[in-house]
Formats: sequence, structure tokens, C-alpha cells
Amino acid sequence: MAEKVLPYLIPRLRLVLEKLKTAYPERWARLEEIRLRAEQPLQVEMGRSFLVTPAGEITDDPREACLVLAEDVLRTVQLMGGNSLYTLEEELREGYLTLPGGHRVGMAGECLVAGGSLLRLKRITSLNIRIARELKGIGRSLLPYLLQDARPLRTVIVSPPQAGKTTLLRDLIRCFSNGEGIPAPVKVGLVDERGEVAGSYQGIPQLDVGIRTDLLSGCPKRDGVFLLLRSMGPQLIATDEIGGPGDLEMIEEILNAGVGLLTTAHAWDTGDFAVRPSLRKLWTRGLVERVVVLSRRLGPGTLEGIWDGRTKAPLFSGVRRLEVER
Repeated sequence: MAEKVLPYLIPRLRLVLEKLKTAYPERWARLEEIRLRAEQPLQVEMGRSFLVTPAGEITDDPREACLVLAEDVLRTVQLMGGNSLYTLEEELREGYLTLPGGHRVGMAGECLVAGGSLLRLKRITSLNIRIARELKGIGRSLLPYLLQDARPLRTVIVSPPQAGKTTLLRDLIRCFSNGEGIPAPVKVGLVDERGEVAGSYQGIPQLDVGIRTDLLSGCPKRDGVFLLLRSMGPQLIATDEIGGPGDLEMIEEILNAGVGLLTTAHAWDTGDFAVRPSLRKLWTRGLVERVVVLSRRLGPGTLEGIWDGRTKAPLFSGVRRLEVER
């Protein structure tokens, strides 16, 4: 998967990373991020953060690392936009873009502001290229906990950043949509506001979210949920990360419609989830029926437990790494 982002880097940096891939194939297989910052060392996340030398070797010494120039960042953005920044107006306003294959590129830099509101990025100085991964089957062992009488339950996957919650969410959507590991397939409506779940490129999912999934990409969650409930008759609504204003009302609407929910939230554990202002009512009022907690303790995708959101009782306890089931 990671190889697909290399053509979007300028030749100098592409060559360095190709050398890195050759020198450390096992680490490369775990590549999570490539970070370019103007006038700073080239950085990769491969289990942990490393700097990369011009020879493609890993180091912790900034003096040995390959220096990324401001023009390297600009030229890379131009390559991602087909050599025209005008094609990236929406992305420059939102601060990210999606590459073919579903890989997401976050952007930071100097902003253009008018009337106290952000119009767009006008000078990009940092890029975070996040490698999208499909691990088909990692969610299969969780499915018995997420169903009741063949009905998908309202479920939130909770984890700190980079612990695999989006990867798990994607696989669970695929399983429900394809009827894999469950009594019957489910019609899924996916609101992918930031494009991370399906990795849409020009409206077409680049990552497998199942054959019975209707996708709204780049749509605000609240609007998207109401649209799908009105028009597509889903049995399960899936969204990317919740925690903002209006999300409680959105979940109450899903509850009133008698539809299942599958979503994610940033939190360390159920205790953290229960005290966050934007999430607390979901926990205290029992609006979610299952809470799945992940961590990075054994690496991304470490299952810490599954809780009943109504009784608060643990349904599964014990730490294990979610693995692809053959």
C-alpha cells in the first residue's frame, strides 16, 4: 500500500524512501506516516518515529537526516494536485486531501483569514502522509458482541490516536455489508465526512467498505445521517469520529429510527470517554450499547475490552492484538 504514495513525492525524496524500503523491508511494511516539514528532517512513523538519512537509513540524529526544503513541500503538493494548486481549493480550505488508494495527506502552514474565519491555507509548510491500510478480518471476532438477535447494536470504538480504530471500523462495515461472520448481510449507510474510512477518490471508494454500503463522502455527519435515514433505508449507520456539537442529537435520531450505529471517538478508555463533555451523555444515558476500547499497548489494534454501554458491565476483558483471521 505504501508504495502507491511514492509517485506523489518529488524525485529526491522518493529515491530516499525507496532506499529506506529496500534497507528495512519489515519496518517498511509497518509504515504509518511520512512527514515533510519545511527546513526540517525527513521523518517516518514505523512503529515509532524515525528520521531518515539521504542514504535511506534510519537515525535519531537530526544532523544525519535528509533535510526537507520548503520547495520540496510545495513541489510535492503540486504533484498531488496534478501540477495545479487551483484544483486543490477545497482541500486547501479543509486542510487535507485524499490520494488514490485512500491515503490521506494532512496539511499545515500559513493561513489566509478574513473576518475572523479561515478561508484556506495559502502557504503549505508541513505534510503528513498517512498510509491507509486494509486488514480484512480483524473485526470478525468482535461481531458476536455487536449483535443482538441479528440486530446491529449502537457501537462506539474508542481509542487514542493511531491505535487502529478507523481500520477496525472499516473492516466491521465491510463485514456487516457483505454478511461476513453474521447471520445475514446488513444495508449500511456510511457518512465519511473526512474521507478516511472509504478513502474516496473522485467519489469512488478506494478501500473495501462492502457491497451493500451507500457512501456519502465529504458530507457533514449530521446532514448525512438525516439524508441516509430519509432516502436509503439503512439498517446500520456508520460514521467517522464523533465528539462535536450536534452529535448527540444525531445519535438520538438514529435511536428513534431503530437503526444500528457504528462510529469512533477519541478517548483513552471508558473512564476518559465518560468524562469528556461531548461524549459523557452517550455513556451516562446508555445511548450507546457497546463500547470497544483499543490501545497501542501491543501495537496498533490492541483490544483492551468490550463494555455494555447500558449496564457498564465488561463483556470481554483481557488484552490481545486483533489479527487478520484466515
